[in-house]
Amino acid sequence: MALITSCQASFQNVAGYEDDIAALQENVRECYSEISKSSEQIRLAVREDYISRSEMATIQQDFQSTITQNSSEIRMDFSTITDELKDNIATNQELLEEYIRFKGALIELGKVGNAFTAELSNNELAFKENGQKIAYISNNSLVITNAEIRNKLSLGNETRGWFDFIPRSNGNLSIKWRGPAS
Repeated sequence: MALITSCQASFQNVAGYEDDIAALQENVRECYSEISKSSEQIRLAVREDYISRSEMATIQQDFQSTITQNSSEIRMDFSTITDELKDNIATNQELLEEYIRFKGALIELGKVGNAFTAELSNNELAFKENGQKIAYISNNSLVITNAEIRNKLSLGNETRGWFDFIPRSNGNLSIKWRGPAS
């Protein structure tokens, strides 16, 4: 019976600490919560500021280069190109199929695979087909290898008058004189 009395006395002593134990448990829960928040913030900061080893290995593989130096030059040769660069090159290549080239004082307009180009230089505007000049304007003259005039050809000027060459519906050609503008 002495044992039971002794245990009851111990339980009575612990009963006074129940509030303290509950407060201590709550304090431990709050600390654990703060530690969890802090560890997640650290993980987020590391993810934003640093890259993984596998990402770094990929970047190194994509941009491996060889740098050589001698007395006259420093040369950098890239051995690998990333897929993104390949896609950009393909896109730019399609855009460059239609081009404007500057060759010194010459401007060339054209499209890759098309036989026709136009060239503008300091002394003429030339139209070419397969590299051969088929028409050009230079020194107050228009020179055309072959010409088709659909409706009317007029020769002359405002001071002296005009000769109009006009095709008729029956296939004949009429030449009409138009006097000078008064």
